[in-house]
Amino acid sequence: MINELEFKSLSLQDLESLMGIDAEAFSEPWSKALWKKELTRPNRLYHGAFHQCELIGFAGGLIVEQDFHITTIATVLSLRSKGIGTLVLSGLLRALFEHKEAIDGVTLEVRASNVSAKTLYNKFGFAPVGIRRGYYQSDGEDALIMWLHGIRNTSFKEKLGRIEDEILKRVPTKGSTT
Repeated sequence: MINELEFKSLSLQDLESLMGIDAEAFSEPWSKALWKKELTRPNRLYHGAFHQCELIGFAGGLIVEQDFHITTIATVLSLRSKGIGTLVLSGLLRALFEHKEAIDGVTLEVRASNVSAKTLYNKFGFAPVGIRRGYYQSDGEDALIMWLHGIRNTSFKEKLGRIEDEILKRVPTKGSTT
C-alpha cells in the first residue's frame, strides 16, 4: 500500500476527508470555517497522502519568513504505526524544498506526553528547545517546542531518502513471503 501513495497539496475539495481525519485524531479538531481559511491563505501549506484517491494522512502549517511552523499532522486511525505519518512528514518537508520561499527551519509543538509523535520528530532531527506551559486548552497539558534546522542542506535531503527507504523496505513486494 505504501508504494501506492500519492502526495499532493490539499485544497477545499479535500475538506470533508480532512475534517474526518482531524476529528478522529484530535480531541480539539479544527472547525470547518478554520479549515477553509487555512486551505486558502497564501502563507499556508497543507500536504496530503492519498491511497486510491482517498486521503489517509496530512500535515501542514504556516510560512513565517524562512521558517515553517507545522500546526497539524495526522493519519487515519486504522493506519497508525504503519509508516504513513513518517511518509506524510517527509512529503511535507520535500514540498518545503520546492517552495518559492527559502525555508530552512521547521518548528512545531507536541504534547509532552505524546511519545510516538516525539519519536517520529526525533527521527527527522527535530530537537526540543523549550516548553509551552498549559498549551493545550482541553486539559492544560504542556507542549514541547521542537525545531529542525538546515532542511535545505544536502545532508538533510540524504537523511530524508534514508528514512523513506527504511519505510519502503517494510513493504512486502509481490512474491515475498513477509
